[in-house]
Amino acid sequence: MLTEFELIKHCFNWPQNNETLIRAVGDDASIIEVPSGFQLVQSIDTQVADIHFPATAPAQLIAQRALRCAISDLAAMGAKPQAFHLALSLPKNTSQTWLESFSAGLRACANEYSIDLIGGDTTSSPVLVITIQVQGLVPSGKALTRSKANVGDFIWLSDEIGKSAAALESILASPKAFVDNRPDVSDSELAVAYYYPQAQIELGQKLIGLASSAMDISDGLLQDASHIAKASGVCLNFTAADIPISQSAITRYGSAAALEFALCGGDDYQLLFSAPQDAQSALNALGCHCVGQVEKRSSDWILLDGQPVTNKITGYQHF
Repeated sequence: MLTEFELIKHCFNWPQNNETLIRAVGDDASIIEVPSGFQLVQSIDTQVADIHFPATAPAQLIAQRALRCAISDLAAMGAKPQAFHLALSLPKNTSQTWLESFSAGLRACANEYSIDLIGGDTTSSPVLVITIQVQGLVPSGKALTRSKANVGDFIWLSDEIGKSAAALESILASPKAFVDNRPDVSDSELAVAYYYPQAQIELGQKLIGLASSAMDISDGLLQDASHIAKASGVCLNFTAADIPISQSAITRYGSAAALEFALCGGDDYQLLFSAPQDAQSALNALGCHCVGQVEKRSSDWILLDGQPVTNKITGYQHF
């Protein structure tokens, strides 16, 4: 295995393309120039092998998934990606081939989202742990947050949900099947949704001035919706028939299971947001789905077709 500094030089010393970056990889810290009229948006995400992804999955897919999941937080705030830091804790038996594959996957994702690697840390660990800190820029005072949903607003989703959760059982059973061209996984858009979640960066920026609150769905629709409800002091009432459920999940597992995946499965990384009613035409034009309405809270934070769903609000549990 390469030494720490050989690893950085060989796998992660990439050229920077963002003009706001003054110093990046190679110094003790990075230096950022925040343009006038913008604010810096930052988030950090940690993924642990066999908790957040199969340890035996291909390295390039692990890298792609880790960075995409982190970037999704920027989309939820309406920010344009700028840069990220990577902290990588590696088992001692990690091969150079694995590291090169991980680096290639990470760089491909970074190029897709125009986000530069500007530093990080590497160390040894009993298990693979990936921590990624992302940052982006948003016009001053315009960032989307969870706390401004208003009674009367409509509730929206950016696209179908439930795909990733539906794929998880097959992926955990055969982590390498996706790249081995196994028809039960590799030909399925479900597996693509799991390994290549699409951070809704462009939509997030277009929601500035339209949405009143927003977040990405990482831990399940109902659980994540409760964060908006509690932050805003309102109730979110969803209409089950309007929730865009993955047709692939329905085909493979049936309607009841697909609905459960959509409500509680997580790993969708679509945007959940509220918006005033007069934004409906603009949001329809963007291809978004209206799935309910914000109401005054009496006792419950979340309703499904007007009924409490407390027993269903489980979602992904980090502990």
